[in-house]
Amino acid sequence: MTYAYDRICLDRAADTLGRMLDYSVYSLHYDVAAIIDLFISSGTAALFERGDIRIIAGMSGIELAYEVLEKSGIAYERMQPRYTKSFSPEYWCGHTLAHIQWETCLPFEHIVESFSVQGFISVYGSSRLSYLDALPLDINDADRSAELKDFGRRFSDEAVSKFISATGNKSIPGKADDTPLKKMRIKNGLSQSGLAKASGVPLRTIQQYEQRQKDLAKARAEYLIALARAMDCDPSRLI
Repeated sequence: MTYAYDRICLDRAADTLGRMLDYSVYSLHYDVAAIIDLFISSGTAALFERGDIRIIAGMSGIELAYEVLEKSGIAYERMQPRYTKSFSPEYWCGHTLAHIQWETCLPFEHIVESFSVQGFISVYGSSRLSYLDALPLDINDADRSAELKDFGRRFSDEAVSKFISATGNKSIPGKADDTPLKKMRIKNGLSQSGLAKASGVPLRTIQQYEQRQKDLAKARAEYLIALARAMDCDPSRLI
């Protein structure tokens, strides 16, 4: 497997993505799933995946958050960081996603189809509380912070291993039960956002077709034709 960037940059990249999610949630008050969607649809995730040095090592998490919002065309107000006292569940979620992406070389778009962001955050939060309860009552703040950081890293490493074991690192793109639309999109090397731009069909609509929340066979004719034209195929191949 050919990695997009050297492992020596991975910890920095993971820290940047983790801090981006932390800042977006606790300072900019975005839902974590919403900011991840923007990260992907804005094209910033694609740069991260390719190892763009400006993205993975040249920015802080705050700067990355602003980059995502700017690329998404969203007006924002610069906010003073309100970091959580220790590394937050959202931080470790971003850290984990970066490690999964590097280990598997899969696009973030495919990863989040099988990786439950809310599930990770919920389980991490409850596990962290249990771990805190087990620490000595007289432990000082510095040692408590170090213990929590070690716990977060172990939890993240375990989540990465579980993801790879569950997917076999090969089962996400082109699964047997994927819709014809998704299979054709992947065959053409297009992300969902890339297909949306090429076809003019809204990104959310494409996601609903691929997740079978909407039936493409019953779609507006212009949507079906636009999707087929963007991928240079007959419309019947998409349904």
